[in-house]
Amino acid sequence: MLQRGAVLLPFAVCLALYWYGLKVWFVNDDFAWLGLRLTIHSTDDFWRALFSPLAQGTIRPLSERGFFLLFENLFGFDALPYRIWVFLTQFANLALVIALVSRLTRSLAAGVLAASFWTVNSALATPMSWTSSYNQILCAFFMLLSFWLWLRHIETGRMRYYWAQFATFLLGFGALEINIVYPAIAAAYAALCARNHLWKTGPLMAVSAVYLVVHNLVSPKTQAGVYGMYLDASMLTTLGTYWTWAAGAIRLREIGWGPVWLLGIATAALLLGLACFVWQQARARGWLAVFFVLWFLIVIAPFLPLREHVSDYYLTVPLIGLAMLGGWAVAEAWRRGGWRRGIAVVLATLYVVLSVPLAHKTVRWQYERSRAMRNLFGGVARAQELHPGKIILLKGVSSELFWAGFVDDAFRLLGDTRVYLLPGSEAVVEAHPELGDISESVLPESLTVRALEKHSAVVYEASGERLRNVTAVFKHRARQLWKAGLSPRVDAGQELCAEQFGAGWYPVEQGYRWMSRRAVVRLGGAAAVGQRLFLSGFAPEELLRAGPVRVAVSANGVALTTFALGPGDNRFERWAELPAWASRQTILELTLDVDRAYIPPADGRELTLAFGTLGIR
Repeated sequence: MLQRGAVLLPFAVCLALYWYGLKVWFVNDDFAWLGLRLTIHSTDDFWRALFSPLAQGTIRPLSERGFFLLFENLFGFDALPYRIWVFLTQFANLALVIALVSRLTRSLAAGVLAASFWTVNSALATPMSWTSSYNQILCAFFMLLSFWLWLRHIETGRMRYYWAQFATFLLGFGALEINIVYPAIAAAYAALCARNHLWKTGPLMAVSAVYLVVHNLVSPKTQAGVYGMYLDASMLTTLGTYWTWAAGAIRLREIGWGPVWLLGIATAALLLGLACFVWQQARARGWLAVFFVLWFLIVIAPFLPLREHVSDYYLTVPLIGLAMLGGWAVAEAWRRGGWRRGIAVVLATLYVVLSVPLAHKTVRWQYERSRAMRNLFGGVARAQELHPGKIILLKGVSSELFWAGFVDDAFRLLGDTRVYLLPGSEAVVEAHPELGDISESVLPESLTVRALEKHSAVVYEASGERLRNVTAVFKHRARQLWKAGLSPRVDAGQELCAEQFGAGWYPVEQGYRWMSRRAVVRLGGAAAVGQRLFLSGFAPEELLRAGPVRVAVSANGVALTTFALGPGDNRFERWAELPAWASRQTILELTLDVDRAYIPPADGRELTLAFGTLGIR
């Protein structure tokens, strides 16, 4: 069916379809990983940065932490080397898919088609254009390589392949947690196609079991929200969503293609074609087709409880199974000829034609918003050079640009730079509470007035490709535009907020402000009933070593809340409900009492907690 030169087809398609992915800059979570270096000051910090579980319970030292730390150290903010490495890894994946399917089906055409079908699916657009999604690409690499080694062991009986598989399987845990299902893939193949090797998957399963236990012990538990786990009937609905997305057609409605009923028919036709091929093979006891379906079901299983976080890029690794099945089905139909060949060509063409537009549009969208983020980042860096030490206020930031970097605090990578949106930006930026709170990035009105009057802030227009200084326009109209007075939210590390901090506070140092055992801070009153008090800061290990520390918070002499800080609470965030009367107060005087302090030998001060942000939200 295909000449050997056609083996290059999947690589050419990948490069052509995702070309803009090579030119993408950084967005979203990329800035969190780029900022990881800022937390490393010692060898202990380095190991903690690599292996400490994050809020979602993720531990990915190879695909995220180590990857970004190494490449940032070598290339800084030049995104091209990162992107080239992602593409090289995916090329290795395509080579493995071709090798696996060709070996399993005895058909090079099936291997080439499988790699091509996987490539064009729009689910790959995000991993191929967002560096933080490298975990999907690297996980696919380890899983494919492990399975290739498993297959070689079964064919040759050589133990070196078995133990090499064991090594790559273990490395896969450094890429993505779903690596835990690999033993089930190996076992499924053995049970269907090489039953006398099934017992050898036992040690692999034991490793996965140990990993699951250890991971659950050390990782924070997510009970609700976007990453909440729902082990109920909703998993079937989520599976149905991923199943239809895998066909590619139905997702075209996201870019306005339709009508929906026609896309639904196309999806049904593609899935029905695969189902008929599986049924035909199963009737002839050709269990390989069943194995390909099981690959999809096994790998997608860990994502099914995440009903509030159904994402197309979660299909990256599961899709390999269906792509293998589709490649083999088309190659086999072509070999048989007749009406089978005609149907296979129509369905294959339909799949490609309906998959490519969304993949291309997704990559182009990532490129455009990353370019806008790069321009803004560079503009802020230049503004920082021109106005050292001043707050930078931005006007005209779009929703897309805000969510591309602000919520992940991209500008902390520039050092001690304070970047905020102008008051009123909340009305322009589209709210996404599940992603973050817009108000955290908006400088309160009273602080904006204070900063402009003290000449400690500059205002830049950010709606164009380049930032434009418009400080003069706002400097003389600040009091007309915004309310003066006490701010309802203060940054303890900013001198601009100093006048709101009363007794018990020490001078600002390194972006924080230490307090003694009792400290007072004044805030503007709550804007509405139902708002809450937010406190964030740092508790030193020396203080927590002697046991939990209790912190009491009161407002205008009335107790609000008491909370304890124990081991692991070095960096803390706490919320407290505000009573209804707080909305009728123009000033809330907060008093913080800590029941124990410590005195550093080389310092001599009585220290308790260092605070970052205190405020009403």
